[in-house]
Amino acid sequence: MHSYRFARLLSAAAVLLLAGCSVVGGGGGGPAPDDADPRITAPPAEGPPVRRDLKYVVVDVDVNELRFMDGNQVLWRAPVGTGTGFRLSHHSGRDWQFDTPSGTMYVQYKEQNPTWFIPDWWFIENRRPIPPQGSPERKQEGGLGAAAVYLGNELAIHGTDKPELLGRRVSHGCIRLSNENALRLFHNVQIGTPVIIVGSAPVLGEQPDSVAAFTRQARRVPTPPNPLARAGTQALLTRLDRELAVTADTAHAWVNTAHTLLERGLADDAMALRGLLQRAGQAGPAVRDEEFSTFLADAFSRGSLRVVVSLNRIPEAARDRAARAIVEATMEMWHGGLDEPTAPWPTRRLPKDRLGPEGQAGWDAIARAEAAYRDRYRARPAQSTSRER
Repeated sequence: MHSYRFARLLSAAAVLLLAGCSVVGGGGGGPAPDDADPRITAPPAEGPPVRRDLKYVVVDVDVNELRFMDGNQVLWRAPVGTGTGFRLSHHSGRDWQFDTPSGTMYVQYKEQNPTWFIPDWWFIENRRPIPPQGSPERKQEGGLGAAAVYLGNELAIHGTDKPELLGRRVSHGCIRLSNENALRLFHNVQIGTPVIIVGSAPVLGEQPDSVAAFTRQARRVPTPPNPLARAGTQALLTRLDRELAVTADTAHAWVNTAHTLLERGLADDAMALRGLLQRAGQAGPAVRDEEFSTFLADAFSRGSLRVVVSLNRIPEAARDRAARAIVEATMEMWHGGLDEPTAPWPTRRLPKDRLGPEGQAGWDAIARAEAAYRDRYRARPAQSTSRER
């Protein structure tokens, strides 16, 4: 098995360039069972083999769709914008190929409200002088939508202000999602989550002016303020209970409610964070509960101390459910060996000896959940590509 090192990914994220990213992308969709995709066969160039019974992301360029997978089951799907396949040439001798590459990649970094640093090709395409590197003209706030998940090699999955272009080959290589789904994916994935890009869209010739004009002229949709931002925390928790209880939820209204509570909880709202943790294992249908667990794992990865202290302050049964959800969601994004030194066991983020008494019970619950997870797979061969649920 290949060794997959988080330290290398984190250092790569620090110097990540966004020159291949475009400014627009799409959303929607609902869960449905899915057979194993026969196109997901090639091993990644670097990193562990993708385990088909764990969580990962598929981007299908053939049909311009993103699928968040749990094994062979689709937790949710949404239309995306992908690379046009055209080439842009400049009289200086430089050229750019605007296709979305296929293959297996891994999440290196993720960010809400990212800044887009405009590359040279944008100025050429728009017939404007190319400013020097570091010029304020290159900096565009909101240019990548509400959130971005970076894959390296100038490639990202990000939001858009032109959702009408979703489902088409309209980008300069990056993968565009609606802002709502870009935020959803932001919470679902972690550093190291595999993203498998499949499909064989043709690589085309020189880009005609009409292609750039079409993208520029698409209707821009301003991002509205979050309608839940002013709601009280208790009202949001009541709303979340109501939304999680809906069996056939095609609108996925719970996602924004959970997002609002999560961001509030990671700031300074203990009630919001405790409320989310207490709902672990109780988020309605199994498909939704699997995804809800990824939100809790995201909360832990971004605010470990706050989560551990909050676990300490909820009933023991709820604490154990939440700890199990955090551990399982975290480790089901990891496709390497469980005993590798870089395996992302949650307790490694927060040494117990650095906690005061207010975090001990929460840390112990996570440690017990980790031990149970290890015990389930300890007897399996080291080269196994399957983890029994």
